[in-house]
Amino acid sequence: MTTADSGRSPRDLRSGAVLLGGSLLYAGLEGWAGLTFNATPLFIGVVAMAAGLGGRRRRLVPVGMTLVGWGAAVLLVRDGPLPANREAAAFLVGMAVGLLAASVVARRWHLPITGALLTGLSGGLAFYLAYDIAAAGEWPLWAFLVAAWGAFELVRPQEVEPD
Repeated sequence: MTTADSGRSPRDLRSGAVLLGGSLLYAGLEGWAGLTFNATPLFIGVVAMAAGLGGRRRRLVPVGMTLVGWGAAVLLVRDGPLPANREAAAFLVGMAVGLLAASVVARRWHLPITGALLTGLSGGLAFYLAYDIAAAGEWPLWAFLVAAWGAFELVRPQEVEPD
């Protein structure tokens, strides 16, 4: 079935395509170019925001903002000037800033905030589990999950969202 047959425009597919491309870029940078795993939440957050802004899936923008807030804190502590003994506090503040920004955008664009809240919960859970489950702290799992997310967005029916 072609895009024309399904009644979907190329813009309807763009969000999924951006996520798929982002997963490949992430795998290339993280797996082979030496980017550290510390950049994972920030990188995936930027990809999610780009997917939301580039296509018709605006609900991805608050999700991305949540990850960007947390990801910035991760880099500031682990690769930047903030002290390591303040890691938990910095991560909480970063996530909260991301969620606050996501809330503002969601309210302005009349979007649900649920995806951003679930992102905060699942991100925190994944971070917690990474201490006991090695795969949760390695790039191949996250490259696969972003690719699966992109594939899901490609086949998911178009919802009505504000432009």
